[in-house]
Amino acid sequence: KFLNYINFIMTNITEKYEAQYRKILKECMQEGTWRNDRTKVGCYSVFNKSIKVDLSEAFPLITGRRMYPKIFKTEFEWFINGETNIKRFKDNKVTIWNEWADSNGDLGPVYGHQLRNFNDQSIDQLEDVIDSLKLNPDSRRHVVSLWNPAQLNEMALPPCYLYFQFFVNWDPVNGDSLNMFALQRSGDVFLGIPYDVALFSQILLYISEKVNIKPGKMEMQIIDAHVYENQIEAVDEYLKQPILPQPSYSYSNGQLTIKDYMYGPVITAPVAV
Repeated sequence: KFLNYINFIMTNITEKYEAQYRKILKECMQEGTWRNDRTKVGCYSVFNKSIKVDLSEAFPLITGRRMYPKIFKTEFEWFINGETNIKRFKDNKVTIWNEWADSNGDLGPVYGHQLRNFNDQSIDQLEDVIDSLKLNPDSRRHVVSLWNPAQLNEMALPPCYLYFQFFVNWDPVNGDSLNMFALQRSGDVFLGIPYDVALFSQILLYISEKVNIKPGKMEMQIIDAHVYENQIEAVDEYLKQPILPQPSYSYSNGQLTIKDYMYGPVITAPVAV
């Protein structure tokens, strides 16, 4: 019985968000395939990795190094408002898209455009998926697709996250919940993935409030998960830090409030453009 208890505890520890994240980082470093990638920096890649978080427990932020909620909150607003210029980022002193924007700050028909006006055809996928969840919650078609081959050549950077889908889980005992799956073709595990997980978690919270179903689980699948050569020192430093408790949060009227976020040092690494 004691061994069963220990196995139970260890299983639950390994399933926690930051432990999953660190496992992928280590797999990139130890088992990754070396690639002379598009950026010419070079990276170590692993195939088809998954991260699962439960929004009923906490908000998923890594704690071994400091994250800045302003970054993913700004990207969330930019995304759901269908914006394709970096003005909102500049106004909030967020620089994550600076390297790809043109002289006017434009990125072409990227994420938000495909979400709110797919292929310039007035297809509002955000409103459509909200309506479908309200009107037909058991449908298997609660899908948003951001990969549009017809407009890839007009984009400053093709979408890294391609697709997300919702699933209503009926549970008379614990209460109904809204789950979400997101697919990424490519993920910079050290710099990008923590913010992508937070972004999609906020999207799930937003949709959940709109359809009046409590948020449940979010799973992200990353087809090409990689660590760049010039990030190795930073990754090593991060992996030496302890994992701290996940922050709690509240969400009301479209506003995310993160509470009791404890974090380690600021650890930076170059962006591969």
